[in-house]
Amino acid sequence: MPTPLCIVVGPPSHGVTAYASDVAASLIEADPAVRRRDVATAELAETLVADERPARVHLHVTDKLFGSSLEDAAERVERLAALTSLTVTLHDLPQPSDGETAVHRRAAAYRRMARAAHGVVVSSEHERSLLAEHVDDALPRVLVAPLGTRPGAPFASAGSAGSAGSGVDSESAPPAADPSELRVVIAGYVYPGKGHDDAIAACGDLVRRGEAASATVVALGGPSAGHERDVEALASAATAVGVRFEVTGRLGDEAYAAAFHAPVVPLVAHRHWSASRSLLDWAEQGRRAVVADTRYTREMDALRPGSIALYDPESDGALAAALLAAHRDPRSTALPAGTSLAPTLDDTAAAHLAWWREVAP
Repeated sequence: MPTPLCIVVGPPSHGVTAYASDVAASLIEADPAVRRRDVATAELAETLVADERPARVHLHVTDKLFGSSLEDAAERVERLAALTSLTVTLHDLPQPSDGETAVHRRAAAYRRMARAAHGVVVSSEHERSLLAEHVDDALPRVLVAPLGTRPGAPFASAGSAGSAGSGVDSESAPPAADPSELRVVIAGYVYPGKGHDDAIAACGDLVRRGEAASATVVALGGPSAGHERDVEALASAATAVGVRFEVTGRLGDEAYAAAFHAPVVPLVAHRHWSASRSLLDWAEQGRRAVVADTRYTREMDALRPGSIALYDPESDGALAAALLAAHRDPRSTALPAGTSLAPTLDDTAAAHLAWWREVAP
């Protein structure tokens, strides 16, 4: 059977779309027989499949890219699966943090999508657990393919897992921070649950206790669609505790990468990831982020030992202590020499190609 046609759906700025594009590019590099098509919307993807009838198709799916509602997204995936042998990478899996009503509704939609597909890919063992706990614990063809680092990134692995040259060759400390000013950066979109509020509260505690003369929490990005008012609320909360809150807005690729090398404390404070490129964004630029300890981040810490610094988000004062320690020792926020960032996207591509051969209809 031929390899699937990889259809990349959505605007390039969307995280799922960007990762689907990265994976497709690595697949083509590994096997030039792989084909890809990029479309702006899921409706166009459905039209493409209906018109061309490829034998096999692979899609990266999150509900908001595939329909105006959860039910619309599920129906579209079911229609696509009726037209071709469809495999999907599911993103943003349902979990309890969605809320009691939403988690059941999201689970029902994802169950329909997963059962319609010939096979399902997830990006972590944590996501496989979410799949079993909330979607379907008896899906027959599931691949776990961890998010891969970009081989071309400055500090990413140049080889595949276990190969020579698969780690950071030398430690590169960020510029020394102004000891009087604590700057904490959270990369990506602003939306509830991302941890900006936790960072503001922790920085406020440090300022109040005199352990930081001043503090700024920086959102490296802009608000997610529909969450513009959350920025106003966060700014007000910051002002109330004597902390500045800055939002950069969307940055170009070069400016975004440059911001990772500034004298700041990198923070990933989301407690409810199903998978996260933010961890890799920091690591690919040679930075060791302060990261909330969750089932997913513990898995990533084991996968790439030494690449993140975990703190307990349920322990009072733990985040403030972690931020202060990183601020006082900037070298602790640099990846240690020899840190492996494997698996890379090359490994991800190899895993997909092998799996597609196994599950070919």
